[in-house]
Amino acid sequence: MANIFWPLLPASLRAKFCRRIVVTGAESTGTTTLALMMAEALNSPYVAEYGREYTERRAKVTDEPWRTEELVEIAEEQNALEDAAARRSDNGLIIADTDALTTALWHERYFGSRSPAVDAVAAKQVRPFAYILTSDDIAFEADAIREGGEERHTMTTRFREEIIKSRVPWIEVRGSREERLTEALRFLCSLGVK
Repeated sequence: MANIFWPLLPASLRAKFCRRIVVTGAESTGTTTLALMMAEALNSPYVAEYGREYTERRAKVTDEPWRTEELVEIAEEQNALEDAAARRSDNGLIIADTDALTTALWHERYFGSRSPAVDAVAAKQVRPFAYILTSDDIAFEADAIREGGEERHTMTTRFREEIIKSRVPWIEVRGSREERLTEALRFLCSLGVK
């Protein structure tokens, strides 16, 4: 859909037809770094991970365990942020650092099962154009809110399984920042993204 007529489309159609590229992966696997680099390389809006913003301002999990309603809110806001970015995209692309499906998988990790409510929000998201899965081949970097370093391989496997089930084109990227960016851009080029 991105062509010379893209700037003439009303914002509502942009939100519907924008190609959404989702960068996702387990904790501390470089999703944010790669998403920012891709947004710059493709001159596209970047959609930050709302779950991180939310987690930074909430009580510590050790003081107040997660509640399903919170993950529903995170998934809904992530969808809304993607839609807003799609409406303002000048080239028919957005780069999202995570999506509602990712939130559904985090619910599974925290509670031991998927949530029908979170899954319903994920089902409402506009289908991604492509997924870029960041491999767990880099060192875990702890910070004030990251957790699950010991589970990164398991989570990467879960992301891979769910992405395959989605039938959305995808690639798993490995290596240095530059190698990951090169792999991701080459993959997108193969899908017609210039």
